[in-house]
Amino acid sequence: MQGHTTTWDRHAILAEIKRRYGSSRELADHIELTAGEISAALGSPYPKAERAIAVALGVPVQTLWPDRYWPNGRRRFGSTRPQLSGASQKAALHVDKEGAA
Repeated sequence: MQGHTTTWDRHAILAEIKRRYGSSRELADHIELTAGEISAALGSPYPKAERAIAVALGVPVQTLWPDRYWPNGRRRFGSTRPQLSGASQKAALHVDKEGAA
């Protein structure tokens, strides 16, 4: 039988939390965080909660959030969201001023 690899997205992480602890609130009590902190970590970078969740699940943090951590476990800095090119409001404002003159 081949090894099973799990793609960890927020839904898979939450499902594993519920499978092991019953709810995110129960996990929060176990790791001394709030359920809101756990929820926040599932949606956006929150290093303190991410590390606590990873330890509680026994999965390396870089495996749970490969877009937030390098393979060596160091945190990636900067936005992980795609950047829109040419989306500057200042540039649009400047063009509007020239058109009005």
